[in-house]
Amino acid sequence: MKKFKRLIAIVTVLLFALSIMAPAFAQDETTTEETAGSVYDQAAKILQDKGILKGNEQGDLMLDKTLTRAEILAMIIRATGQEDVVKDYVYAEQSFKDVPQDHWAFAYVEAGKDLGIVNGYPDGTFKPDKPVKFEELCKMLVAAKGESPAAGTWPINYVRKALDLGFFNGIEDEVGIGTVVIRGQAAVAFANAFFPPEKTIVVKDVKAVANDTIEVYVDVYLNNEPATLEDGDVIPLDFEIKDAKDESKTVAVTLIDTQASDFGAGKLVLKTAAQTEGATYKLYFKGNDTGKTFVAVPVQLQVAKVEVPNLKQVVVTFNRDVKDVYAVDTNNYEIKVGDTTKSIGAVRLSEDKKKVTLILKDDLANGDKVKVTLKTGLGLQEAYTTEIGPVQDGTAPAIVKVTAENPQKLRVEFSEPVKNYANPANYTLNGMYLVKEVKGFNEDSSIDPNVIILNLYIPLNVGNNTLSVTGVTDIAGLLVVNPSMSFSVAEDKSPIELKNVTATLSQVKLEFSKAIQSIVSVSLSNGIIAGTSIDGNIVTITSGDELATCIPVSGAKVTIEVKDYTGQTAKFEKYVVPTIDTERPTVKSVSVPDAYTVKVTFSEDVRVPNVSDNKIIVKDKDGNQKVISVITWDTDSSGNQIKNTLKVVLASALPAGVVTVQVSGIEDLTPLKNASLPQTVTATLSDTSAPQVVAPIVYNDASGDTTELYITFDKTLNAASANTATNYKYLDSSFALKDFSSATATLLANGKTVKLVIKDTDFANMTYLQIIGVADTNGNKTTVAIAKSATNFVDSNSAVVTIDSTNGVQAVSTTQLKVFLTGNINEYTLYAGDFEVKAGTNTIGVLYATWDAGSRAVVLNLATAIGADAKKDGNPVTVGIKANSITKDLLGRSINSGNAVGPVTASDKIAPTITAVEAVYNATYNVTEVTVKFSETTVVNQVYVLDQFKVYIGGAITNPDIGVVVNSDNIVFKFSGDKRYSAIKVDYVPAYEADRRVKDSAGNELAQTSMSGTWK
Repeated sequence: MKKFKRLIAIVTVLLFALSIMAPAFAQDETTTEETAGSVYDQAAKILQDKGILKGNEQGDLMLDKTLTRAEILAMIIRATGQEDVVKDYVYAEQSFKDVPQDHWAFAYVEAGKDLGIVNGYPDGTFKPDKPVKFEELCKMLVAAKGESPAAGTWPINYVRKALDLGFFNGIEDEVGIGTVVIRGQAAVAFANAFFPPEKTIVVKDVKAVANDTIEVYVDVYLNNEPATLEDGDVIPLDFEIKDAKDESKTVAVTLIDTQASDFGAGKLVLKTAAQTEGATYKLYFKGNDTGKTFVAVPVQLQVAKVEVPNLKQVVVTFNRDVKDVYAVDTNNYEIKVGDTTKSIGAVRLSEDKKKVTLILKDDLANGDKVKVTLKTGLGLQEAYTTEIGPVQDGTAPAIVKVTAENPQKLRVEFSEPVKNYANPANYTLNGMYLVKEVKGFNEDSSIDPNVIILNLYIPLNVGNNTLSVTGVTDIAGLLVVNPSMSFSVAEDKSPIELKNVTATLSQVKLEFSKAIQSIVSVSLSNGIIAGTSIDGNIVTITSGDELATCIPVSGAKVTIEVKDYTGQTAKFEKYVVPTIDTERPTVKSVSVPDAYTVKVTFSEDVRVPNVSDNKIIVKDKDGNQKVISVITWDTDSSGNQIKNTLKVVLASALPAGVVTVQVSGIEDLTPLKNASLPQTVTATLSDTSAPQVVAPIVYNDASGDTTELYITFDKTLNAASANTATNYKYLDSSFALKDFSSATATLLANGKTVKLVIKDTDFANMTYLQIIGVADTNGNKTTVAIAKSATNFVDSNSAVVTIDSTNGVQAVSTTQLKVFLTGNINEYTLYAGDFEVKAGTNTIGVLYATWDAGSRAVVLNLATAIGADAKKDGNPVTVGIKANSITKDLLGRSINSGNAVGPVTASDKIAPTITAVEAVYNATYNVTEVTVKFSETTVVNQVYVLDQFKVYIGGAITNPDIGVVVNSDNIVFKFSGDKRYSAIKVDYVPAYEADRRVKDSAGNELAQTSMSGTWK
């Protein structure tokens, strides 16, 4: 047993020695014999110091002499530091017939055999006194290191492995198979294998990359020469991290991430225990301060757990705190059951800010599978989605606690959210119906859904009381299991004390030491009282209108007498000076919940502006200003107004993408009406619309028995879904839904057109093409049926695509033309240079072109503006298509088949706009004139001018009492008196009847709706 243990010890030490090996003693190509001798001396000195290589009595190491097999084996045993193990083999059973027990190397040979270092010869001999050959030394060293030989046969396999391990670095040219090894060469091999020089590692930088990860950059030297860092040169215990402020606080280095590290570049990635966010740490290497520090980065927010504890709530636990403003924003969460999105009524954040409770406006049901999505707006690196369910709530609710907040107000807490609670007749107190009003989450979203507030007609008795509840259930419909609970109301005979008074211009709040039952009397020395209210120990005096003044800036004396629930009264007088809010409201966030709605949340409650004030401007992703229909306060799930959030309803839908909102002059609800400064905020409207087929399907009778259908969508498609042939089906004459007998689907390079190849017979039998499951890149899937008609399906044999003679070319703005085509093109090949735009003999440059598949038109964006009448310098603007165009149709044919087309004169589709509103005062006649200028000649019916144009002077609509003058490109409104110190603005509200509206000579209606004026 002892022998076995010692052998294990030898193997362990050898494996450890392997872990610290690095080749050394390398020579360059000009090495001389003298240099080689020097290398031998260096290596021999190392082995001599270790007691492995010994000389004769004169001290000569005899480096030019040969070594026997027994001597080299003894050196290997010594090199491992286990020479004392040899004693265990002194009396071992003899293994080799030529190494008897009285041979000096007997014990070494027996130990070497057990370790697998030597095997002997096939004839049962070891030949201990035979000079060792190069290949034999290779085998012994490779075996001693615990390595396996390379591929091949003896001796090549062991020689190759030894050379790969670098054992003979520096003397490779001196050794070879069949040569006898001298002591100097063996010394070099041993030094390389077992005692390489240690590398010097210098830490030059450290960087924190995560809360549990740092990067350490080092320089490496070997014999003061630059060297390469290798795996194993350092271990985690070499590093220590200490808090710079208190070095007794340390962070453990747990491992070196070899996959992420780049040893060749001197980069080490160390994983650590959790660091303290924001703390500064020092890095120590092998017990020494490197002088390098780093600041711990924040812990990346992650979802630790998502639970659905009942049918009203979803609880999310995070690994760290969440910022309040992100946590309470309902837009950062999505709760779905199947395809139905559940509305979130309120969000609760725990005190440690690590747990968020989502209170659902739309209750769940038992058996629901709930899909919870947490969005990146919370601070997550990427959105997190999980599905929980089926949900089961089989536990009945219980009353947990009843608290008398005052003798006429009870707080009842249940074990889970409740419903059916609103009827006062469901509650008795001491056997009597005393409840006047019940409030819960549905009435006040600030109340938790498992809590109800009972307001009573009369005060409760001091002492023990009993509340009995009937009819109240949880969301699953289970009745309360303990419908009665006793509680006590303490008698409070302490005197009434006034603890604090605060005031604004519109309100005074008085905080008392105990609950107040009633106000006996109240007055202000020089203020206006419109109303009072009591909430527990808080009495509020208001002006009745949040924008009116309750007390003046100079202050007022408040005189009030109140009575508590024991009947005690107390009178107080206090002179108060209001705190004046001069802080302007600011935009905290903007959200776009749907294509027609934008919500703007401010830092405080604000007034609702008029739509015509243009204090809120909404622009879509292309910069187009959207018409606003209504601006109101937002409301919560119970219909209560949220006065710090304005809900902007648009007249037309926003496209998906970035929405820009410009906000200025929004007033708060203080009497000073502090107005917000101009701010521009962006939000993103997610694309939730399904892709639609926007152009006629081109069909082409291909060779063989197949027909090609080219189906163009309005959005870029998900290639996998577009290329799935089973997503395309057809209805036959009997309206039976069928799969195509064989079909292939291929998404073309433009990402929007699918080439569907089907059998001719299927095409002939098809009455409708059914597309199911084709999705865009956002995952929105389409379901559409397209009737096989001449309008929806166009034969590819029709004329090659050219300019449409019906719609032609239209100038839609002064810098944009629409060229309508007779067919569909492959927009991937669209080239602006194919279209030649001219005015007379002058060419107008085209900046770029886009394809509008819906109207089958190419939109040309011009480098030079044209006139509002689609002319340039008086010349009509024309468009032609050049010969041999690069732009191709869906079948790959040039859109004009090699023949130039055109020119086609652009028609005027440019809507006129208001270019300026200018105001001037004529002192001679004491008249103020407001001139509305148009971008081009317009047709204005003077009879209906005042029905459509509203002039605001100083914020109020003002009648032009002197008259109105209508000119070809402007309208002049005349007012009596000097209006120079007033703000001027003009709104245009189109008449309901189309023939009364303002138009240009081409019939285009006035586009701009409002503009502020400037004084001249």
